[in-house]
Amino acid sequence: MTKLSRTLLLAILAASMAACLGGRAPGERGSARPVEDILRSYVEDFRADPAAAEPLVFGVVVTDAAEPEWHVVVSGSQGPDGAYGVELQKGLPPSPSFFYTTDAATLARIDAGGLNAMTALGRARMSDPAPMDVGFAPGFEPGGDFLARLLPFTFHFWTRGFPEIVDFDKDRSRVVHGAHIVILYYQEGLRSGWARIEKGQHVNEDPAEQTNPFPTMFIGIRGRSVVRIGGVERDMEAGQTVFVPAGVPHEAWNPYDEPAEIILLMFGDGA
Repeated sequence: MTKLSRTLLLAILAASMAACLGGRAPGERGSARPVEDILRSYVEDFRADPAAAEPLVFGVVVTDAAEPEWHVVVSGSQGPDGAYGVELQKGLPPSPSFFYTTDAATLARIDAGGLNAMTALGRARMSDPAPMDVGFAPGFEPGGDFLARLLPFTFHFWTRGFPEIVDFDKDRSRVVHGAHIVILYYQEGLRSGWARIEKGQHVNEDPAEQTNPFPTMFIGIRGRSVVRIGGVERDMEAGQTVFVPAGVPHEAWNPYDEPAEIILLMFGDGA
């Protein structure tokens, strides 16, 4: 568990369901659907997803639900109708596997489109709380490519609909590394996210968090902020990009009244 969490939490943003799921506004409160109904909606949607072509069994633990333990069996095979075999079953997986863990309120927020699962997983440090986590059942040994497979799988399983859409705004974000963050998509060699830096917020203020072993690109889409790259300080405005080479310290803050919004791309070996 420690190895996985440390890897998941690298870089300026760290952890999918898309927030494209009809009807309710982000984070709108109301009658949450039963946990089983929510999980079944993801299972049924995943039957049409090409990511279901790989066999997999994993668990979902909703800690405060009346029936907290579930597992999903992905057969990897298609039926005559072209749908993949994906089934929701009660209880933890019969064989050691990984599992997502969350609470009913977070699951309901994801279901309502107020948060995506990758964003729910994000944190800057091991000690930071996060509304969703990934755990290992006793006896489960993740392979060397586990993380590379887990991150895109998480996006595809927890993102309903086609094409897969992720909405990003402050209401759908969490504060990670000092700014409002929404994770957009992760796979091996690519991490992407949206950041909103409000007046007074400081991204990567801790020197221990300022360096990545892979390149980073900041793309300004609104407002302006101050960036310090390798000791060089300058303003970054909407319509500009800033490239950060691998291994170069970087931080950003906003002394201005208008929030700054940035698309973050991290790429290359190690991302």
